Amino acid sequence: MKERTRILFGILAACLYVLPMILLGEQAHVRIHDNLDSNIVWYKTLIDTNTLFTGLHATVPDLLNGVVSRNAFVSSFTGIVWLYQWFPPYSAYVISQVLVRIFAFLGMYLLLRDHGKTIIPRPYALWIAILFSWTPFWPSGMLSTLGMPLLLWAYWNIWKGVRKKKNVLVLLLIPFYSSFVLGIVFFLAALGIYHFIKEIRGRQFHGRFWLAYGAQIILYLLIEYRLVYSMLWEEEPTSRNDFEVGINGFWRSIRLFFKHLVLGHTHDRAVQSPVILLTMLIVGVIVFQKREELTRPIRSLILLLLALSLWYAFWFYDGWNPLKQHVSLMRTFNFSRFHFLQPMVWYGLFFLMLDWLWRGSKKKWIICLLTMQTIVLLIWNPEFRYRHHPSYKAFYATAQFDDIKHYINQPTTDYQVASIGMHPAIAQYNGMRTIDGYVNFYPLNYKASFRKVIEGELDKSKKLQHYFDMWGNRVYLFSSELGKEYEFTKDHQVPIRHLSIDVAQLRRIGATYVLSAVPIKNAKSIGLRYEKTFQEEHSAWTIRLYRVDALVKE
Repeated sequence: MKERTRILFGILAACLYVLPMILLGEQAHVRIHDNLDSNIVWYKTLIDTNTLFTGLHATVPDLLNGVVSRNAFVSSFTGIVWLYQWFPPYSAYVISQVLVRIFAFLGMYLLLRDHGKTIIPRPYALWIAILFSWTPFWPSGMLSTLGMPLLLWAYWNIWKGVRKKKNVLVLLLIPFYSSFVLGIVFFLAALGIYHFIKEIRGRQFHGRFWLAYGAQIILYLLIEYRLVYSMLWEEEPTSRNDFEVGINGFWRSIRLFFKHLVLGHTHDRAVQSPVILLTMLIVGVIVFQKREELTRPIRSLILLLLALSLWYAFWFYDGWNPLKQHVSLMRTFNFSRFHFLQPMVWYGLFFLMLDWLWRGSKKKWIICLLTMQTIVLLIWNPEFRYRHHPSYKAFYATAQFDDIKHYINQPTTDYQVASIGMHPAIAQYNGMRTIDGYVNFYPLNYKASFRKVIEGELDKSKKLQHYFDMWGNRVYLFSSELGKEYEFTKDHQVPIRHLSIDVAQLRRIGATYVLSAVPIKNAKSIGLRYEKTFQEEHSAWTIRLYRVDALVKE
């Protein structure tokens, strides 16, 4: 009963982190990058266009002039998109947050409790697990990162011969709420290599473990059938073919190594700085000097963290380029993503270091470190971290877009729009068809066609030119005067004085209107006819509607 009470308390504490989203509703502040500007809209679009379960050769009509393959988006059998089918988008988002944080806590707590060879009391493992569930994970990653401890717990149970139905349940269900390529494939690769070495050294064979391991890989490949098909059998060249192979020299790679070790990656932040990182530096110096058998797990995890950051940094080292030029998979697939393991490793290391302090009777230090890390993670709560950015409701501005659609007074299927100074995802969320957008990949010939529209602006900015040509998944109407910024709210206005875009080419692609978050001073001279400015109290934007002038000569 005491253990159940402890677990229930941990679940409630994990959910506490999501409380602002629940209490504030759509007035809450959430992550915009790779979230509001993309994934949420992708899920909503799949539902709105009835393309969730469409065929392997189908496209999604509302994005990039309808040329984007359905296979560029999440699998039909991934749980997060089902939430968007069953609930309104914001409700689905919050429910997903709650689910992930609950299972993140459960996984880390069970892993530390059942497989951590420590003497520190269980309440400290509980505290660590709660902190792990509070990490600012990438929302659309689902359990790809935060589900790793639960997977590891189940696999280690099987390895040790602990037969539980829960093991099978975990291994069967997590694939439906995680991404194979955005985390899990790297976890399984590391898991397989580690246990293969153990098998050789121990001269044993754990058949049940390898059976479960192989079965889960097959299950993931079946769930991710669209991704498998697009990588192996789609012949049409896509934007992936233009992906940058690597531009960092040796010393720039070294700087990236230290940056990643200190700050982590935006998609899997562990928020290890400053508390856990400084603890690692101090404890690491001591344990590497003494090299006691008891501290071998601490030393191993420190070396693993260093190796993961080093691999990430040097994946973009230009010394790889000759090999990447000959092996297309090395260009189209990001092998640097072993860093998705780091949150689990950081908090596992933190727990082992606290256990080491406990053995040295440093209880006050343990309480102090855990309290400081709690404060750090509370500061990273999205409501506090993104408080100076638009809220969910202000970002998507549905009432304002209702006014725009009413003014245009045509079915949204009869026209397409492009956006400047704001993410195209906003128009997409509001049911408008767009010729621009942010997607995982799209036909290379469309990239070439769109580039003609923005060629004049790319010529004025080497930074934007490199960004689009060497990556290009943000198919935006770039302006050299605005740069790589897409959040020009009504309180942050920077007029564009000389926009150099090919409006005739814009019309050929299919755009009828341009939505601009900032004034375009030379709109008339380039063939954009100003229609009206739209403002709304709860919106973050002041939107100018321009019509692509029908008199522009082609």
